[in-house]
Amino acid sequence: MIGDEGFKAASEIAKTTGKAIDAGEKGAHYLAETFADAINALAGAAADSAKGFRIRNRASVAIKTQRHLHALGLDTSYLGIEDRAAVPLIAAVSVESDDGLQEMWASYIANAVDPRHKTIGITRIITDAISKLEPEDKGVLDRLFRLDLAELRNDSVRLSPADFQISDEALNYSLTRFVALGLFSCDNSGSVGFAASEGHNMPCNIEIYTSIGWFRALPLLLMFKQSLMQV
Repeated sequence: MIGDEGFKAASEIAKTTGKAIDAGEKGAHYLAETFADAINALAGAAADSAKGFRIRNRASVAIKTQRHLHALGLDTSYLGIEDRAAVPLIAAVSVESDDGLQEMWASYIANAVDPRHKTIGITRIITDAISKLEPEDKGVLDRLFRLDLAELRNDSVRLSPADFQISDEALNYSLTRFVALGLFSCDNSGSVGFAASEGHNMPCNIEIYTSIGWFRALPLLLMFKQSLMQV
């Protein structure tokens, strides 16, 4: 829900977004145009309507995205994303009302349009992964992202529920979702079998032990972090 400060911010962003869109080419500006429409329609969005729900979510992500762009030294004129990537992105953003996950979307979008990081971009695999997260997953990812996932290690970093300050059960739910998304693998056979050969260093060498078994980070987790973290 956007409060009074949010409405004030939305009003200012609507002005700058509109100018940026007018100055840019119409092609590949679906995302910017949709955000601008959502912000402009925010005040009239019915609180109890599905349409209003989608508008509020889009506008909220637009406001957060503008802040992330500003932190990167960019503005909304950079929101030029091809429709192929922007359409599923907008569909996912429209149904996300959790503030923490909206921040994740905003960071992802801002990083993707930053011309200094051309290898990131908006990709279906990352868009799909974020859209399937639950609010409680963000805290687990935040803890994981404090680690240098790109560091080449022979010995794995081993974590437990205590490292995440949540219950074993809660961590199991998050990690099981991560397995489904391709961020982790799981071995609950009683034999880990993850040991690297002597002298073999690799990124994402992270293991988490819970009552279910051993969860091991996969390379997609590193790509996920790089897409979300501002550098």
